[in-house]
Amino acid sequence: MITSKPKRKTIFSLSVSTLMTGAGSFYFMGDILDGETAIWRFVILGILLLSTSILLYKLIFNYKVIKISHDIVHVYYPFRLFRSSQPIKSLGAWQETIIQTKAGEFKELKLVFDKKGYVKLTNQENSDYDKVYKYIKRKAPKKQVKENA
Repeated sequence: MITSKPKRKTIFSLSVSTLMTGAGSFYFMGDILDGETAIWRFVILGILLLSTSILLYKLIFNYKVIKISHDIVHVYYPFRLFRSSQPIKSLGAWQETIIQTKAGEFKELKLVFDKKGYVKLTNQENSDYDKVYKYIKRKAPKKQVKENA
């Protein structure tokens, strides 16, 4: 059984960033409620609230656990209360995208299913990325979509 979920360092960095932007939002909200009416405070508060919302969405609603065993892909979103189990045969297509960066390679694997959507995995955010890639490449080689170079 292959289990891929977000890495701890990803969860930690998103949590710290969310806490920092949330604390900044509360600070500027306190300043505004105390009577400070400078326009730039409202602008910064808006930016911080937007950033906090996006980070919370990324942290909570995009948290997914993918388990692959016996030719079945199980996708579980614990905070959305959503589960999906689909056989490898129902995999419509898959593609790996590789981007060269200064820090190394960024890889993204996208699995598209016939009936129920798609799932994206990255090597920087998800554990066992290489195992999932090798398994999908071995079990469904004909469904790979090649990139136009």
